[in-house]
Amino acid sequence: MKRFIALLLLISLPGPAAADAIDDAAAALDAGDHNRALLLLRPLARDGNVDAQYLLGSLYSTGADGVAQDGAEAVKWLARAAEQRHLQAANALGMIYVSGLGVQTDEAEAQKWFALAGRIAEANNKSNDCE
Repeated sequence: MKRFIALLLLISLPGPAAADAIDDAAAALDAGDHNRALLLLRPLARDGNVDAQYLLGSLYSTGADGVAQDGAEAVKWLARAAEQRHLQAANALGMIYVSGLGVQTDEAEAQKWFALAGRIAEANNKSNDCE
C-alpha cells in the first residue's frame, strides 16, 4: 500500500495546499486511519483533485476499517477521475464492472472503461516517447 500511495504522490498536484492535504490523506491511509483519510479526501475530491477522486473511489470500492464498501460511491469517484484521464481509475472501473463489486456486472461497461484505460496508457507512452 505504501508503494501505491508513494506513486500517487509523485503525480503533480495543483498547489502546495492540495499537496499538503493529499500527503496527510496518504499518511492516514498508511497508518490505517481510514476515517481520517476519508475526511481529508472528500473535500479534495469535490474540488476536482483527480488523485483524491481516485483514492476516495478506491477506498469505497474495497471498504476498510470504519469505511463501508459502497459501489455507487466508488463508481462515482472513480468515473470522475477516469474522465480526467486517470489511468488507474479507468482500469479500476473496468475491474469493478467485471467483478460486480458493489454494482451489477456489465461486460459492455467494463470494456468501455478498459478501452479508455488503453487510450490513456497509449497517450502516456506517446508523450513519454517525445521527451
